Amino acid sequence: MNYDNVEIVIARYNENLSWTLETPFNEFKYIVYNKGDNEDFEKKNVKQIINLKNVGRECHTYIKHIVDNYDRLSNVLVFLPGSIDIDYKKWKGIMTLNGIKNNHCEKAFFLCHYEKSGVLDLFSEFKISNWCSTDSANAAKNNESKLTLSKLRPFRKWFLHNFGNIGVQHYNYNSVISIDKRDILQHRKFRYEKFLNELSLSSSPEVVHYMERSWGALFHPIQHTKIFVTLDKL
Repeated sequence: MNYDNVEIVIARYNENLSWTLETPFNEFKYIVYNKGDNEDFEKKNVKQIINLKNVGRECHTYIKHIVDNYDRLSNVLVFLPGSIDIDYKKWKGIMTLNGIKNNHCEKAFFLCHYEKSGVLDLFSEFKISNWCSTDSANAAKNNESKLTLSKLRPFRKWFLHNFGNIGVQHYNYNSVISIDKRDILQHRKFRYEKFLNELSLSSSPEVVHYMERSWGALFHPIQHTKIFVTLDKL
């Protein structure tokens, strides 16, 4: 099994990352993008630390990695939040990594929900003005709740502006994502730079919540990543 075929990015703020010592997480090495003001976290399985300004939450981190490494991406990309030790995130991370392992580290494994009517209809009127971190360590460090509102809202306006009326049925939450690099590279680098700029405007933009519902649209059409639809709550 070629673990070098898989590159895993962690978006960290104030989490201790002790979960990287647990099975199956301890079988992999990690690039940590650190947006916190300290490096008080587990580093045994960390191969690189990159410090970033605290903007755009996880979505900014993931797209930043794509933009900066566009011409040298690994075949299988995995993006994980530092707060994956929260139960409803952890099982998703475990399923994702086990799915990759079961495919001999040759296939990305996108765990998601399916909505027949499409993501655009499902979240059409979604908008959010306030949100607090669900991770206790992060909330203790920064308890801001007011979001920087999107210039285009609700979700429908933002989605149509950025993606048009494309039919996307797959979506997920919680920023646990795996994608084949070919599904990334089918789009020009400029596409990702545009979203990176939008996510860079504040530490807590509303657009983050639109983006996390739109990974299926960002990489559309997903042709090389193995899609696994779950009926469980994500």
